Amino acid sequence: MAWASIGFLVLLCGAWVLPENKLYHQLLIFLLWLPALLALFRRDFRLLLKQPECVFYALFMAWTLLVLWIEGGENVLGKVKVTIYVTLTLSGILLAAQNRAWRFESMLLYASIVGGFFALASWVYFYPFSARPFSARVLAIGLWDTAIPAAHAVGALAIIGTFMLQTKRFSPWVMMLLIIPALGYAVFLGFNQTRGVWIGLLAGLLMAGVARPSRLTAALIAPVIAGIALIAVFAPEIFLQRGVSYRPELWGAGIRLMLEHWATGLGFHEYLIPIAEIRRPFKHPHNLFLDTGVRLGVPGLMLYGLLWLAAGWRGWISRAQPLGQVLLILWVFSGVSLLTDGIGLWLKPNADWLITWLPIALSIVLAARGNPDIEVPSGSAPAS
Repeated sequence: MAWASIGFLVLLCGAWVLPENKLYHQLLIFLLWLPALLALFRRDFRLLLKQPECVFYALFMAWTLLVLWIEGGENVLGKVKVTIYVTLTLSGILLAAQNRAWRFESMLLYASIVGGFFALASWVYFYPFSARPFSARVLAIGLWDTAIPAAHAVGALAIIGTFMLQTKRFSPWVMMLLIIPALGYAVFLGFNQTRGVWIGLLAGLLMAGVARPSRLTAALIAPVIAGIALIAVFAPEIFLQRGVSYRPELWGAGIRLMLEHWATGLGFHEYLIPIAEIRRPFKHPHNLFLDTGVRLGVPGLMLYGLLWLAAGWRGWISRAQPLGQVLLILWVFSGVSLLTDGIGLWLKPNADWLITWLPIALSIVLAARGNPDIEVPSGSAPAS
């Protein structure tokens, strides 16, 4: 289990420091997917997978493989492998959560603290060191070097850290030091200028206020609203310069494509959505749910919808627990962000995995914890 725990930390933090995606994937193979594969041979671990989320995921994966068999597409074998990667990732995170030496909530908290320091380092490197203008959208150092996916991952880590902070007591001096990673998240997400992420963060915090009213949520909502208001007053061009980025046209075209190929979708063939106003096509509708429907048809979208809604419901009924709060708020943030900037589900590990597959994994962890019929005896879990 410690083996899988290291792999989980690599998934969350490795992209900040590793020089290339190939090495990132190789470390995940050895540290997360291999222990997960070995654990699947253990009956006590397989019992943990008897959850509604796992059933919905299995049905969705089976439908994806059927569509691949019927429709084919580009790099069919590669897409089949990605479904295996995701399966082993979900299993590996569940395995890491069984580690009694390294508490799961603590791993999430410390990964978020590390992320905050690297978010600040990214801002310092991008502007003072690289002499970029402040109008440019900050990128993360390491592998998350594309603006929107980087904002997704950094936003997810910020949410995790904020609501995992209640799981551990720190001295006043340490709490003062934690202002540094908090500042890192604030400046990175602000200067990244991804408006869908701003809306997602606000939606997540509003959900926190509804689901679990507290002084913490009120204290968080106020500065987010104030920050958006300040940008609207002093730098309104940030909201106006890209308009709505042709999202209505992209969504409309995506819906038409989905309905034209409603049964099994287009598979993983490349498709283009032309936008007449700028005379250039887009490779996806910038909406994860529509892209899923276009590629996997209406049945595929419905199966994924069941899986996604199950994760949201798990977060809601578990909202009294810090991990449940993280899941619920991350689920809302992810859903809103993916409505405007989602590019696809079955991709190799990347920044968007923190808002596509991590909420599903957290839901499975909570489901396993809440099942009274499951008990993992001490010493019976897979060897670490």
